[in-house]
Amino acid sequence: MSAALDPPQPTAQRRRVGAVRATALCYRVLIRQIFSVGRLVALGALGAVMVVVGWVVGNSADGGGSANAGALFDGASYADGFGLIIIVPIVSLVFAAASLGDVRDDGTLVHLWLRPMGRAPLVVAAAAASITVSLPLCVVPTALGGWLATDFVADSGGVALGALAAAALGTVAYSCLFVLLGLLFRKAVLWGIAYVLLWEGLAVGLGDFAERLSLRGYARTLLSRIADVDLGFTAYGLITAVIVLAGVSAVSLALATVRLGRINVD
Repeated sequence: MSAALDPPQPTAQRRRVGAVRATALCYRVLIRQIFSVGRLVALGALGAVMVVVGWVVGNSADGGGSANAGALFDGASYADGFGLIIIVPIVSLVFAAASLGDVRDDGTLVHLWLRPMGRAPLVVAAAAASITVSLPLCVVPTALGGWLATDFVADSGGVALGALAAAALGTVAYSCLFVLLGLLFRKAVLWGIAYVLLWEGLAVGLGDFAERLSLRGYARTLLSRIADVDLGFTAYGLITAVIVLAGVSAVSLALATVRLGRINVD
């Protein structure tokens, strides 16, 4: 009788997965999800085109010491015009939008969602997975293509270094932003392409205020400052550019975490 009146024992709760372990677990799942031969071949071919065209640009430039400044400008402009406008945002978009968008559409996300862990590790893992795949596809052609376009004149290493830094930090910022975009919209790639073409491609030419709202403007600053080449726009300070790109990355991940906690996963 007394046993029947005893209060029910609480159900054992599942042990919560730690943040580091949860991030590592999600990273392994998500990087396999976004890593596909088709994407690598298509985007790798785009990078190869940039390298080849950069070599052509460099070989068609006039030689001579007096042409060094022009060659450096050509190389930096090429890294900006092809790498920072096309390759970096497009490659980042394809992988970042897919990092959570694909697993949400095919039902894989629900298995991660049901695990006893926070939402932040899942978002960080998605950004890390997309950055891991995107970085070499963005940095190598942008830095190498810009360097080849200088025809290896004196100080051309500065152009390669500036292009490398701009492409690397730009890839991180775009990837974090597009992870958020993938959670906000079902057809995130289409929205992302519209953003890249209509805003990032045009914002720098729309005036100082619009440029301040463009990631490309800050990535361009890194290229311009490190390469010591005037690209014909109002560059910000080097530290300012780094802080803004890092800030956009952090804010995007924070908003993505909030968004992930509010959506219905099925």
